[in-house]
Amino acid sequence: MELVDFLRLNLSMVSDIKNKVFTPHHDGAGFTLIELAIVLIIIGILVALGTALIGPLTKRAKYNETKDIADAAVESVISYGASNKKLPLQGDFTPDGTIDEFVEIVRNPRDAWTKTLYYIADSDLTSIPAGSTDAICGRKTTGLTICRDAACTVTTNINNVAFVVLSGGGNYNVQTGIITCPAGTCVRVFEVDTPNIDDCTDAVNCPGYPAAEMINVEEPYDDIVKWVTLNELRIKAGCVGAQLKILNNELPYGFQGSSYSAIVYADGGVPFSSGGRYRWCRQGTAPAELTFTPDTFSTDCSGLSEVSWGQADNLTISGRPTDSGTFNLTFFVRDNNDPVANNDNVAQKTLALTINPYGE
Repeated sequence: MELVDFLRLNLSMVSDIKNKVFTPHHDGAGFTLIELAIVLIIIGILVALGTALIGPLTKRAKYNETKDIADAAVESVISYGASNKKLPLQGDFTPDGTIDEFVEIVRNPRDAWTKTLYYIADSDLTSIPAGSTDAICGRKTTGLTICRDAACTVTTNINNVAFVVLSGGGNYNVQTGIITCPAGTCVRVFEVDTPNIDDCTDAVNCPGYPAAEMINVEEPYDDIVKWVTLNELRIKAGCVGAQLKILNNELPYGFQGSSYSAIVYADGGVPFSSGGRYRWCRQGTAPAELTFTPDTFSTDCSGLSEVSWGQADNLTISGRPTDSGTFNLTFFVRDNNDPVANNDNVAQKTLALTINPYGE
């Protein structure tokens, strides 16, 4: 019940008391002294109750308003990502003409308590890689994790988070920050009222957040936190199709003893910035005297170490085949989605290479 409604109800109750309960039984007008005293006592009690409710009702109103502000900021970031194929930069959270795209695109960069919203984005999603036109749709993983316990080791962790928007809540203290964890980079989100929490104390665990607004006090956790995973972002940004794919549907046929040339193309994913956009591997027996560039052959490309794959923009086939027949070749391509580990995008496609005999 809102405060105005509460007071309106109380006034109605007082009126009822006057009209129904304490209707005077004497010839004079108005209340007796005893009746007046009782009415004043009741009014005092009601006023005290109303005053006691002002604080909680105001806090709840600001909490709900801040949730709406954070939700609107999340939608603004998603819209920006869909239009620009990358997430906005966080900058210094000050709309002063410097590079701070987050502050510039959100409707309100401050919560209901006038404190700055904190925006944390996976760095791989804020810039488009060289050789690509998209920083979002090509990826399948991020380095940002939401964890729900102090050690960030439980199975309830939320992996592949794209970005986080949060408010410090009613205590004005942003207690959510970035920490190093087994998953890489984690943002710890605690249950409300968890005691003695403050992960945002300096530029290391709260990069970019205004130092003047940091309150380095461990206290019960009350941050309002919203996050969006990469998969949610990809869906809302309208990403369609494979993150990495081989474009060819067939290979041109050739003739035994004659010059042959073909190119296998790939697209999407997260290309390498130098040395060739992708890495390649091939499975299957090919006609003799044909050259594949890169020439990485394996009976198990999926199990082959990434560094053994040849790197180039495309895979080319050339030479004068001396064998005739139809040869089924499986081509594998992988990108640079995960430069540190092996969690790259990998696509494969089997294509038939037909070499006709002499004289045909």
